[in-house]
Amino acid sequence: MSFSFIRSAWPRVLLVACLAGAVVPVAQAQKSGKKSAAAPIAAPPRIYSLYEVQTRPEYAEGEYALRQYLQNQLRRPAAVKAGTERGVVTVSFVVQPDGRLTDAFVARGLSAASNAEALRLVQAMPRWRPARYQDKAVPVQYPISIPFEPPMQKAVTVRGAPDLSGLESDRRVVEEVGENKVYTYVEQMPVFPGGQSGLINYIQASLRYPAEAAQKQVEGKVFVKFTVEPSGKAINPEIIKGLGAGCDEEVLRVIRVLPPFEPGKQNGRTVSVSYTVPVTFSLQTTPGAPGVTIPPAPTLPKPEEKVYTYVEQMPRLAGTTEATIASALQAGLVLPKEIAQGTTEGRVFVSFVVGLEGKAEDAKVVRSLCPACDAAALAAVASLPRLEPGRQNGNIVRVQLTQVLQLYSPTHVFEPREAATQATFPGGGVALRQYFTEKLKEPKVLAKENLRGAVEVRFVVQADGRIGAGEVVRPLCRSCDEEALRLVRAMPVWAPARDATGQPIAVRQSVIIPMPAPELPRKNAGAIED
Repeated sequence: MSFSFIRSAWPRVLLVACLAGAVVPVAQAQKSGKKSAAAPIAAPPRIYSLYEVQTRPEYAEGEYALRQYLQNQLRRPAAVKAGTERGVVTVSFVVQPDGRLTDAFVARGLSAASNAEALRLVQAMPRWRPARYQDKAVPVQYPISIPFEPPMQKAVTVRGAPDLSGLESDRRVVEEVGENKVYTYVEQMPVFPGGQSGLINYIQASLRYPAEAAQKQVEGKVFVKFTVEPSGKAINPEIIKGLGAGCDEEVLRVIRVLPPFEPGKQNGRTVSVSYTVPVTFSLQTTPGAPGVTIPPAPTLPKPEEKVYTYVEQMPRLAGTTEATIASALQAGLVLPKEIAQGTTEGRVFVSFVVGLEGKAEDAKVVRSLCPACDAAALAAVASLPRLEPGRQNGNIVRVQLTQVLQLYSPTHVFEPREAATQATFPGGGVALRQYFTEKLKEPKVLAKENLRGAVEVRFVVQADGRIGAGEVVRPLCRSCDEEALRLVRAMPVWAPARDATGQPIAVRQSVIIPMPAPELPRKNAGAIED
């Protein structure tokens, strides 16, 4: 059970690269009176897309630290502070092999002030861990979405009104699906026949190099955005970063004649979803370029060869739910000595296909940790029993799954979302609230200055249930913060969190402690269940 009520969402992201100019020295040629031969122009380094790399780039200190950086360093423009402007700015940049962030630009803006602040945040970031492809660090395009929301108001407790600050929430947000709304992210994203690689291959094979672009030797990437309708048809293509010389028009032509997708779904309904894809023009490989033959018209996978990402009935263990596949993988994982000794730890992302007979096939590591860790993850996939295969429209189909295996030492502290079973205060949320209300020693400054608000404390529930390190993440006043820390440190032993195999683990928690303490509700005033 987690009691953190401050949440940030950080959806995943787009990028683009720019080229640096070169200065050709000519002084020596001028002295000799001879014309210097034009130096050959070196081809720009390839910028990879996220789907192409084996290990994605990441903020050096991890995702949680990235969220903290963006939250703490954000300077809200006046309109955002006043609540008259809110939304998300998406910034694209290139993570270079040495971890530097370059070529940042606003891919989706909000206002001039918010756009400038988002760019400042990205440009001020420390170096990242680079992406890797075939064991080499490579440059990759990466987008990040930065929310601009009005600052949170201090919590004010009105005596006599029920306060639920310390209670557990299931954190589910039920969104009403609008008829004409175009979504950016949905529970089930649109899927092209053959998946993302099938889409890229189909587009690239359908391209014809424009004569003007070939003559001017224009090459690079075009970024195109379009909408996948509930019917699966791709409509309204729009160039968000182009090349010109006829390349943009050629991309629009290809997108308009794409075969239908499996549409995206939100809350069980098919919806319109925005989709962005990079299209590469290369004088060495794109059909129609000088010396490049035009291939036969691209074909879609046959139904029996098609591999789905999402289907109506996902693969599962016999007689259980889909979620237990992760539990079975974790249970079959044998930690290598590197993990047990604490020399490395982290997560391995594995992808595999559940075949028509329910067997896990074509397993591969899509995000590596260490050679021994990767081998252990693949061995866990191989140890899976036969699964109930996926079904679409009543037919058995092949389904690709991506699972995350946790490889951590016994002393690692997890985030609540990483635990299979949450840590719980004795008696649940109601008992936790009662504890804070009854045990709070109200600082005198509350009455003296008529101060009201809340203190948020982050702490660790250790694997044995005892309370570990605590820190104030949202202060109120010095004496208030000290009292909140005292309350947290004095809490009784919790029921610890557990991983997918049922083993107890240490986990971070957070609570919000209102000050002054709210009045306890009467026992007959309506029960609140855990």
